[in-house]
Amino acid sequence: MSIHKKLQSHKLFKDSVFTKTQGEKEETISLGVIALNLLHSGRVKGGILKGAINMISADSSLGKSFIGLSALKNAQKMGMECIVLDSEKSFDYNWADTIGIDTSEKALTVIRQQDIVHIKQIFTNMVEGMTLGERQNVFVLLDSWGTLISHVLMKKALEGSDKKDLSLSVWKNELANMMKATDVTFYVVNHIYDNVGGFGDPQKIPGGKRLYFNSESIVLGASKAKDKNGTDITGSIVTAKTAKGRKAIENTKLKYRIKHEGGLDPWYGFVDLAVEGGFVTKDNGKFSRPCVKDDKKHFEKNIYCGDFWIPVFKETELEAYLDSRCSFKGRDIDISKDNGIDDI
Repeated sequence: MSIHKKLQSHKLFKDSVFTKTQGEKEETISLGVIALNLLHSGRVKGGILKGAINMISADSSLGKSFIGLSALKNAQKMGMECIVLDSEKSFDYNWADTIGIDTSEKALTVIRQQDIVHIKQIFTNMVEGMTLGERQNVFVLLDSWGTLISHVLMKKALEGSDKKDLSLSVWKNELANMMKATDVTFYVVNHIYDNVGGFGDPQKIPGGKRLYFNSESIVLGASKAKDKNGTDITGSIVTAKTAKGRKAIENTKLKYRIKHEGGLDPWYGFVDLAVEGGFVTKDNGKFSRPCVKDDKKHFEKNIYCGDFWIPVFKETELEAYLDSRCSFKGRDIDISKDNGIDDI
């Protein structure tokens, strides 16, 4: 018997074998925003990978919790079992109801816990006895990583000690490894540290290296600008990049917009790429679509909607172009090419 057949058929090993069919059936959860899907997965119709750890990391007020709720909403649409680990103790049921999240007990469990030891117990007991498919169908929104603490810190507080918990990163590394081992789908909301000294990375993702290593994708919100309509501030425009991506190209930069009325804008952030590829033209600040016969010229404030973009996606190769610009798919990385080394 070949080693392949033995591994695939033996009861001790077969649950650990990852087949080609399983790889081809990898599913993603959309963030509801084309730019964010591209940053996480390199695909317009992508998003965060099921059965993996994914992370959004940004400074305060850059909309990362709102993005997490968008992922939660779309996970529910896919029929996933959804949990919120609310370490910040800020989850608002009324707000979740307003944006279309099913907050009934049969559809959502909100856990308020900060102690890493207790969280590890919750997760390990949660997946006990579940199959791989069942575990991957569990979605956990962890908001946020930065407020997690260890029992060591609690003990120091009881003792009246003012010493720092230098073991916190170790505890968080253990938690990140445990999360990876569960095969549950995690979307982690994290903050950043600003490096005021001017050395090294100006925006550091905190919380132990293991979370960074274990994440399938990490999107980093870098800066925010005001979105205006005349003199009125109508929202925020956030510049973000792929800090880590196994399918999306790292350091890809796009923008997403959060409107005061309407929330996340699904159509914002990729117009420059569409112009670059010739799918949309720009003339004196106005935009038109070559694929639409006798198309009029549109002011920019009017193009961020489905009425403008859906015909472009349907009639052109814009989706494939965006995917090719933000992912490794289709790039010249063919390792099968003869490079002459065998002739040495």
